[in-house]
Amino acid sequence: MPNDHSKIILDLEFNPVRVPEIREKMRHEIIEIGAVKLDDSLKEIGYFDEYIKPEFNTVEEKISRLTGITDEQLASCGSFNDVMHKFMDWIGDTPCSFYSWSLSDMDVMLDEIDFKCPEDEAFDMFFVHWIDLQKIYQRQMGFFKSMGLTNALGTLNIYFDGTEHGALADARNTAEIMRYMSDSEKMSAFRSRSHVTYNTSDSSGFSLGNITIKRK
Repeated sequence: MPNDHSKIILDLEFNPVRVPEIREKMRHEIIEIGAVKLDDSLKEIGYFDEYIKPEFNTVEEKISRLTGITDEQLASCGSFNDVMHKFMDWIGDTPCSFYSWSLSDMDVMLDEIDFKCPEDEAFDMFFVHWIDLQKIYQRQMGFFKSMGLTNALGTLNIYFDGTEHGALADARNTAEIMRYMSDSEKMSAFRSRSHVTYNTSDSSGFSLGNITIKRK
């Protein structure tokens, strides 16, 4: 990849849309965008963290419990369109690829763009070059099922740095896994020591034989 190509690791927090006619086209609204920009050596050279005021629903209690984000916190925040343009200004004109832990964030963002800003060609940049780090990690480690970010960190003996489900913290921890993934010798060593035993096929979870418990 050329030197003038940015790597943007991003994470989104979002809230469900409950209006039936809206939900048919857009099931969630983004309430926080967190991202880090990495150079060719995967060193962080910039970060972005902004909250967004939702248009169609108040922040649900379970989302507030998970993320710590409240309606009061979002009351004076910008709209989706405003914050997304701010995000694009931060990204700049350099060609970039977006990296996320699974592509669910991509789906949420693109659905919201399609619904709220269908005529704005500036958003076309988000419809190309998304890379699913979760799937790449899964393939490198030889796992057969997808794994959450915190559990993936655990298989690498890395403590989660910051508060889980904060968009910027999640993006930074995803970037840390990306750094490990770029070191084939280190990944090979972890793969040989990591023992993952999945539960039965009707179970939604799995047990990890080599996982670091999150620091209190």
